[in-house]
Amino acid sequence: MSHSEPRYHRALVWFRRDLRIADNPALTRALRESAEILPLFIFDTNILSALPHRDPRVRFLADAVGGLAASLKNAGAQLLILEGDPVEILPGLLRKHRIEALYHARAYSAYGTQRDDAVARICSEQGVDVHSMDDSLLVPPAAMGPRKVFTPFFRAWQQIDKTAPAPAPTRIPGMPVTAKTGAHLINRHAQRTGLPWQADGWKQLLRTFDPCRYAETRNQPSIAGTSRMSPYLRFGLLSIRQLYRHVISTESPSCHAGTFISELAWRDFWYHIMHHFPETRTFEFQAKRRGLAWRYDAARFAAWQEGKTGYPIVDAGMRQLRQEGWMHGRVRMIVASFLTKDLLMDWRMGERHFADLLLDYDETVNIGNWQWAASVGADPKPLRIFSPILQSQRFDPECTYIKRHVPELRNESPARIHDPLKYRLAYCEPIVDHREMQRRARLMYLNAAGH
Repeated sequence: MSHSEPRYHRALVWFRRDLRIADNPALTRALRESAEILPLFIFDTNILSALPHRDPRVRFLADAVGGLAASLKNAGAQLLILEGDPVEILPGLLRKHRIEALYHARAYSAYGTQRDDAVARICSEQGVDVHSMDDSLLVPPAAMGPRKVFTPFFRAWQQIDKTAPAPAPTRIPGMPVTAKTGAHLINRHAQRTGLPWQADGWKQLLRTFDPCRYAETRNQPSIAGTSRMSPYLRFGLLSIRQLYRHVISTESPSCHAGTFISELAWRDFWYHIMHHFPETRTFEFQAKRRGLAWRYDAARFAAWQEGKTGYPIVDAGMRQLRQEGWMHGRVRMIVASFLTKDLLMDWRMGERHFADLLLDYDETVNIGNWQWAASVGADPKPLRIFSPILQSQRFDPECTYIKRHVPELRNESPARIHDPLKYRLAYCEPIVDHREMQRRARLMYLNAAGH
């Protein structure tokens, strides 16, 4: 088919978690096959209504949508921004603009797949072709068979060619839109409380992040040793392919970025697990661990949420989460182990708390990581219990990170901060004795396994 004979006259490109025009598979294919493009973003009230009041992530989203609108405008197209239930909005929109094809990135979340199935039925009834494009993964589940353990998954994953990122289009033949552009929606949502993240912040992070040193710096929460790219990947402000290409371009005899690349593979791995074993959205991946006798103590759970457990490394992480909408990766593992192994509480409670606060919240990845930390998911060691004392000593030896987020301890020595069971600290008593809870956790897991 020649470029002078497009397959469709008018196509709708529906942006969701792919808020960019560079390396956007749905947009790239729509431009190749369509004469006119209508770019669309919907503030989905099914999602917004479930978020906490004045959720700061909505401001980040609004800023990102504003940036997308500006990029499209520079290329000659106007972004139509609406608010409501997509399943209710799209039928009339498709008819009004005589749309022949709909393009969007493939969704993997429970809500996203149900919504897209409903939209596909609407399009079928109206004779509109739907093109759902792989976008958020380097290797989609269809490209390889199921693997239950990461190491063989990673070996197979490495053998599969990764798609090169496509450049941003210089011109987009946009349709004339007479309705309001939706700037008022961006302005309204941007009024919500913000976080210390900018929608275009990934550009500076990409310039400063050193994947060559990632293996030695990633576990030190006091320094900027991780990429901090997860919020930007979550909303698709840059693509996973752009990040991967940037990282592999740094590889040389003196620079090995394999550790960071394996982290990108872990992200894909959790999506593959959820795709092939969808019951893990609500149940433990390991059937033998579905009978764990989780406890619930409202006061202890509140102390964990508020960063008042009496274990400084745990409390620093939980306070960073509230302050920044983000938590260092090593500390995420520490606080998750503490909830499930020291407080013996259900990993789902922690997963929901993270869902409420994380700017980079991704249902699939969050569930995978929480199950891993709780030793109930794919690819765990038999039983991994983190000591908050040893983790603190090893990864924040000078307590720089701890003192940043727990200022009550600024005048305490590192030796005292690391071991709150030995020293009385100037903020709160430990709510449990880690040594005793470690013993009880081992017994609980043994009983669940039927030993």
